[in-house]
Amino acid sequence: MIRELSYYDKIILSISGGKDSTAFTLFLLENGARPDQIEMWHQSVDGRGDTCHSFFDWPSTEGYVKKLSDYLGLNLSYQWREYGIYGEMFRINETTKDVWVERNGILQRLPTSPNGIKSTRLKWPAKTASLNTRFCTSYMKIDVASRALNNMPDLVGKRILFVTGERREESTARAKYAESELHRTNSKKKLVHHWRPVIDWKEEQVWDIIKKHGIIPHPAYYLGFPRLSCRICIFYSKDHWATLNDVQPEVIKMIGNLEEAMDFTIDNKFTVNELVQMGKSSLTTENYKYVPLAISEYESNIFTDKWELPIGAFGKGGGSI
Repeated sequence: MIRELSYYDKIILSISGGKDSTAFTLFLLENGARPDQIEMWHQSVDGRGDTCHSFFDWPSTEGYVKKLSDYLGLNLSYQWREYGIYGEMFRINETTKDVWVERNGILQRLPTSPNGIKSTRLKWPAKTASLNTRFCTSYMKIDVASRALNNMPDLVGKRILFVTGERREESTARAKYAESELHRTNSKKKLVHHWRPVIDWKEEQVWDIIKKHGIIPHPAYYLGFPRLSCRICIFYSKDHWATLNDVQPEVIKMIGNLEEAMDFTIDNKFTVNELVQMGKSSLTTENYKYVPLAISEYESNIFTDKWELPIGAFGKGGGSI
């Protein structure tokens, strides 16, 4: 289905700051995608500006993505749901919040339909492959990006390639994904193809292209996390929770307090404190230097000629299944 890259008016890259989206960005640039064609879109899972509630995400991720876009000379836009995943988790008898887009210097609000169904969550996203109950991905990323694609007037009549970084190696669910297909927002008003260019890549290939270009990976990888999901991720193993407890014990305390308040644990079987006690932390005196980078706004370099493979590389778990 995918045409030559020059066919598309816009190539929109869904960028998390993780290794896979970094890898496909470099791959597209290597294979003829023009910087003026490309827009990097980042879905801010905690919201932004006045509607930001610092909760799930690494504080360094947005700064890291901005450094990457600046270094590669690519335009960066943001999309988010008001108050992020915190607002979605704790909505009571109300519809999901509005979506916001910050693009080309313009801030735009995309209101939720007044006919939307009101409901109450008061629970963590479900630890499952189903996007119906794992609302962290569906409500904070997929739906937010789709709302933006559907509501940008300058995209009407355009040929758009929407690119994401799923890989079959990551899970049995992702093993079934198509490499290319019509995107859910494709319509008579615009052509939208969805491409997963690294779907069949092995992790070694991902790290190889990042090393080739000297791009410093997100600091969470150097702390021992194998996937750049959120700082709080429902798919963490007990070792990841133990590591996060060493990195930011106040976050573990916050999760524990919320578990008690909701009478609902983040894991299917154990409390977060039980998971911490069962796990073994990856934090050592050698990689402790990456803690300040991970838990604050990223202001470090994005390029190095002395590239090092993170200790989180080739690990298991720590992200969507």
